[in-house]
Amino acid sequence: MNNLRRKQISIYLLFALFMVLAAGMIFSAGCARREAKKLTVYTYASFPTALVERAREDFQQKHGVELVFESFNDTGTLFSQLIREKENPVADVVIGLDSIYFLRAAREDLFRAYRPKAADHIPEDLVFDPEFRLTPFDFGYVLFNYDSEKLEQVPASHRDLLDPAYQGKIILTNPLTSSPGQIFLLTTVALFGEDGYIDYWRALRKNGLAIAASWDEAYGMYTAGEAPIVLSYGTSPAYHILYENTSRYQPLVLDGAAYAQIEGVGILKGSKNPKTAELLIEYLLSPEFQALIPENQFMYPARSDVELDPAFRLETPVEKLLNLPLESVEANLDKWLAGWEQAIEG
Repeated sequence: MNNLRRKQISIYLLFALFMVLAAGMIFSAGCARREAKKLTVYTYASFPTALVERAREDFQQKHGVELVFESFNDTGTLFSQLIREKENPVADVVIGLDSIYFLRAAREDLFRAYRPKAADHIPEDLVFDPEFRLTPFDFGYVLFNYDSEKLEQVPASHRDLLDPAYQGKIILTNPLTSSPGQIFLLTTVALFGEDGYIDYWRALRKNGLAIAASWDEAYGMYTAGEAPIVLSYGTSPAYHILYENTSRYQPLVLDGAAYAQIEGVGILKGSKNPKTAELLIEYLLSPEFQALIPENQFMYPARSDVELDPAFRLETPVEKLLNLPLESVEANLDKWLAGWEQAIEG
């Protein structure tokens, strides 16, 4: 074969390779453009309407994509739906699973890894998954709140809640169906150990007015005046300060300690619109949207560079963080939940 022929063949092969690469790029761009103009987001029922509407409006304007939010009564119900739909997921993005539910989600391999640009602005102690399958979205301390107009004797410790003076005055939430309920279960394990938390619950149940299925239900009973103490968040009283101009409702930092609930946002592994889902993650973690969280979600934003209103400052600081190692929670949570059921039923 002469040199001219070799050159012609080489040029032809290079041209063919170029065309294949160009076609691939065009195909990829086309796929991105062909991603659905709707993105389905699962979250819980108490996720604020104001945040939903703002996200819908902004995302439609910026990306021409309609956000379809589907809410569930509580986090447990949401997670069960994800398991049922695992092989053919309906949702693209999930908001609200916390670090404890992440352990189960990781076992089920539900989420794909995506490290957003905002990750550099999230404090390291909030990052519960180094692979960013779930990225911190917000956080809050799970604390009891009390009605200062109805409670004469204010407790200072978790053991104080066992006093007969509080009989019928405490509203709790179920750790099997409620994420703050589950966090409080872990709080009792952290405080009293595996040998003591069941005895604590057996004593506490005597003073409980009710064990609600969800935070919504529990807090509704509390603000309706059914009981003066409720399991909630340290940020809950800020709502009443900012929107009702009252400091009647107060947080209880018992024993100077608290367990932090960290909620995440992530992209389901089976999402049919992964690139569009990534855009939503970036938007939800932008400083503009994160700044909306405190006064709408009444949690702290995950970003450390968002300024907070003084209403969100706790008068009694959390001096000790009770968060258990995730490895320990993963290994023992089912056993602790079973122990809780025995304590409540026994």
